[in-house]
Amino acid sequence: MINRKTNAYRFFIVPTKRDKRHQLFSVIFNGRVVVLNTHLPSAAGCRYLASLGLTGRAEMWDHERSYPRMIFSDLVKAAGMTVEEEHGTPRVRALRQHRQDLVHEGSDAGMGNHPSSLERLSVVA
Repeated sequence: MINRKTNAYRFFIVPTKRDKRHQLFSVIFNGRVVVLNTHLPSAAGCRYLASLGLTGRAEMWDHERSYPRMIFSDLVKAAGMTVEEEHGTPRVRALRQHRQDLVHEGSDAGMGNHPSSLERLSVVA
């Protein structure tokens, strides 16, 4: 979905569960869950949008606030970043190896065919 006021692509995040170290989130775009259980929803959302060939601004929203949690002026640049911990301090860094993220438009969270690996999947029409 595009925010008509800011001309930015808008995706939502929803907390799902916690693992041993992180809160995990699902990423929702155009009403569909596109990424499940990621601890870095900002990067996962931007990578998903970039994998669709989209460029420009992006906004990460939740369903609690009336404003975006994060704004990315260049979603492609944000897609190439990650957060790593070094001596207990988080650092934003360039992604070391290129990973192609999930592309599967025909999937929702409750369906058994949701992608769960980092392989590029064909788009379901």
